Amino acid sequence: MKTGDIKNIKPAKKYSNALISSAFDNNNAKKVYEDILFISETIKTNKLLLNLLYNPVVTLNDKTDIVKKIFSSHVEKISLDFILLLLENNRINILDEVINQYEKEYNLRENIIKPTVISAVELKENQKENIKNKLEKKLSKKVIPEYKVLKDIIGGLIIEIEDKTIDCSLKTKFENMKKQLTKGNNYGNN
Repeated sequence: MKTGDIKNIKPAKKYSNALISSAFDNNNAKKVYEDILFISETIKTNKLLLNLLYNPVVTLNDKTDIVKKIFSSHVEKISLDFILLLLENNRINILDEVINQYEKEYNLRENIIKPTVISAVELKENQKENIKNKLEKKLSKKVIPEYKVLKDIIGGLIIEIEDKTIDCSLKTKFENMKKQLTKGNNYGNN
């Protein structure tokens, strides 16, 4: 299942919008999101199932029966019906992009933001909670941060929020100081 394929974005948005509208109407948008993630992960990690669903020789009825047997007792009816619809329309290949679009819309509707917080060392739980609380207060959104460790930044933090980067790392501060010092190092060269 390919993600980010430009030609799949438009149909994925249409399918995703229909699914999320229906899920919100039924007050189970979070569960539906969890379901489609579960289904996608199951398909990706089971090569036999993956090959079967993509095999043009296998009939739609056989694919439908197998999907129902595997997932019907584990997911909401709306989630199962959605996967069956993708199969019926020969669009199972856009499932990952549908998930991406669904997550974006879900986060928008639920006022959720998912920044990446990069530190030089593993942060303690109270530090993580403090960062999360400050971001929630500043952004007026529910924050679900992802924490990463990158020793190269020496110290401080880098926070990536959507298309913005807040770089408070020591590495960047040192580089900026170095630039200022070398730029101002023209004293006595007259």
